[in-house]
Amino acid sequence: MLYEIIFLVAIATSAFAIKQADVDYISTNLNVKYDVINNLLNGKSTFVSKITLENTGGSDIKPGSWELFFYSLHLIQPNSYPYKDGFLFSDCKMKVFHINGNLFKLKPENTFRLNTGGSVECIVEASDWQSIRFESMPNWYVAAEGLIPRDIISTQGEALNFVGPFDTPEKYLRFPGDKFAPFTPEARYSLNEAMTIPGMEEKRIIPTPVEMSLQRGTANIDSTWVVVGSTKFSNEISLLSNHFGVAVQDTKPGRKYIQITEVNNLNILNNTETHDEAYRIEISKFSIDISVRTATGAFYAYQTLRSLSNGGNELPVGTIKDQPRFQYRGSMLDVARNFFPKEEVYKLLDAMAMYKLNRFVFYLTEDEGWRLQIPGLPELTDVGAQRCHDLTENECIIPQHGSGSAKGGLGSGFYTVNDYKDILRYANDRHIEIIPEIDMPGNMAAGIKAMEARFRKYMQQGNKVAAEEYLLTDFADTTQYLSTLSTDNSINVCMDSTIAFIRYVIKAIKRMHEGIQPLKEYHFGADEKRGLWKTGPECQAFLQRTGIKDADELKKYFHHVMSNLTDHEGLNVAGWSWGDGVTPYDRTDFPQNRDITVYSWENIWEEGNGDKAYKLANAGYKVVLSHASHLYMEHQYEPDPEERGSSWASRYIDSRRTFGYAPKNIYYNVDKDENGDPVTLEKICPNGNCLQLERPENIIGLLGPVWTEETRTAEQVHEMLFPRLISLAERAWHKATWEETDNTQERIQQTNMEWTSFAKSMAIKELGRLEKIGIQYRIPLPGARTSMGKLETNTIFPGLVVEYSTDDKQTWRTATTDTSIVGRNNVYLRTRSVDGTRYSRVALLKT
Repeated sequence: MLYEIIFLVAIATSAFAIKQADVDYISTNLNVKYDVINNLLNGKSTFVSKITLENTGGSDIKPGSWELFFYSLHLIQPNSYPYKDGFLFSDCKMKVFHINGNLFKLKPENTFRLNTGGSVECIVEASDWQSIRFESMPNWYVAAEGLIPRDIISTQGEALNFVGPFDTPEKYLRFPGDKFAPFTPEARYSLNEAMTIPGMEEKRIIPTPVEMSLQRGTANIDSTWVVVGSTKFSNEISLLSNHFGVAVQDTKPGRKYIQITEVNNLNILNNTETHDEAYRIEISKFSIDISVRTATGAFYAYQTLRSLSNGGNELPVGTIKDQPRFQYRGSMLDVARNFFPKEEVYKLLDAMAMYKLNRFVFYLTEDEGWRLQIPGLPELTDVGAQRCHDLTENECIIPQHGSGSAKGGLGSGFYTVNDYKDILRYANDRHIEIIPEIDMPGNMAAGIKAMEARFRKYMQQGNKVAAEEYLLTDFADTTQYLSTLSTDNSINVCMDSTIAFIRYVIKAIKRMHEGIQPLKEYHFGADEKRGLWKTGPECQAFLQRTGIKDADELKKYFHHVMSNLTDHEGLNVAGWSWGDGVTPYDRTDFPQNRDITVYSWENIWEEGNGDKAYKLANAGYKVVLSHASHLYMEHQYEPDPEERGSSWASRYIDSRRTFGYAPKNIYYNVDKDENGDPVTLEKICPNGNCLQLERPENIIGLLGPVWTEETRTAEQVHEMLFPRLISLAERAWHKATWEETDNTQERIQQTNMEWTSFAKSMAIKELGRLEKIGIQYRIPLPGARTSMGKLETNTIFPGLVVEYSTDDKQTWRTATTDTSIVGRNNVYLRTRSVDGTRYSRVALLKT
């Protein structure tokens, strides 16, 4: 009987044994399809989707040790989580397991069968909703222990062809009551028409100068002109010389010169925070006189002349006086979730410089990657900057965000010390300050795993002291939590080794800045899931030793740690929050740092935190407005499933929405809730008691961040940032008159007037300028309608060319006011880029 049992086990083991050829077969012949079925069944809590697996090859796919790995930004089967032993999908005979972060796997049961030509379907429930195609991730893969994993070919590519259409309200609406359906061409036409005021002239310069008086007559700059000025302006003199193709000399001639002169009394806006960036330009027929306080002002004067000449050598006669409203005008790039090489960072810095943006938050770490080499801690980049299929995370961290199974592919990469210094030099030449962000104590999985790998390496060598020197983990802590789908992404703030690690990193980054651009501000994120660590023995001992009582006190303690560590290095400190919920910490509790800057992003009005920026400013913190409802650059441009981006803070953020953001009075930005229903001040400020800004000097500027959960390529980053980052640049530099208008309808009308001038300039000049520096901006879809058999079209940027097709996209023609579509049922439309090489998505007008 015993021999019979052994024989049967051997047969079963042999039947389910997996070889490399089986993994390769599945990779090649498994056709994966993913479809959202319904977002409207369970309120805002869950949605239903379907994974279909089809065997297109000539052999059956049998159960065994192979597993199918996939990505989801939504928790699978949240009502059954945590499912340590997996959750069984009885319809497809597979179990789902959560690996960590957004990586999941499907494991076939012994009863699983996928015969040649056959298919199975798994009906999946997941958290929240999915109304956007690009929330799905490519590069699913198959793996088996001891074999080389392979990406599933049918899931490869940024086109996401394996994801089904979002073609019904149940799929493209987010939840019951959602009023944001995809725009039809007619709806888009009406929106564009409503925000465009006839008769407005385009802006000559963006961002708008404080004063500009241009007259008849021009200065024609030829090779007989020269540039002169002090050696302290040598960089700007060189830029002017190269741009206009003229020589540099020490003495000013009687005519035909461009001169930069230092003056000490230039303060156009009577603002000492920004007067060093002020400039005055006086253009006559035979001379250009530039007056500035500093080289920064000279650089911005150069950018203005560069814009005004638009690539040529002819300038209008006149006077320009200019100075920014805010000292902080910034952009942020998340290179942690997905990595982008330094050459792409250069492009962004070039574009920022063109529009006089001067702060770049370099988001270098997240759960999904550590992107900066730290000498002495090689594991941070050897392990933390690489993704591959290594579930032990000793060689690399696990795949995330569609990075695939192989090391060195999507999601892998880092900046060497020399790379980082190159970026610093590039930014410094463009008067842009780099603000590095090392996000902690949460969102630190890559750093944590890297230091655990370091721990194992030194323990194997018998060096316990080195192993524990920078450890971020208390291995005896059994606290269970889920933070952005991660189960272990928070460093343990109670451990001395954690503080030693932070101190080491701060010092290392500060050294990289020395001699190039001295580090002024260290951004530590301040993200944290409350209530962590307390149950671990390290923290239990720490709490007893210090008398700290609860999670709130422990959180504040860590803010004190960061304040002290940065102050010891002579640095200011920054974070995305600084307090307990909506209440800021008392600023006097942190006397060390001269400035503490908080990037205020939370402003979803119906959640009751829309006035948080004012609370922080009134409490004495420096506040950078980065309100997600208007300034988060990873949101969709339109409420459409085919638009890349998210929709959690605002259903969509187009260039007009960012342009209309009012920093002067944040309550002017109140418009709709997440359903699309109107929100009024009466709703958010009971009895009209809106918190007032008592210390306006503490609102120091604006930041437009782009987070890259769904953005894997440089071109996708370009589209998410541009052109709407130019709208942010306009608001950060120029204070519009409409910001002082209390009446809502009057303010909207005045905003639309200025918007029209801005939008025309985008089509006539600014988009073309972006093309010249290699920025592949997002091309807006056209609006369209029919009138008396004629096709009428428009775009958000008046002047862009619209093309149409009446033969199912076989041929395209330029739409004009005389275009007749009589007798045509379907008209396809697209907008053409300024250089004619790219097109928008195609819109269908049904006539």
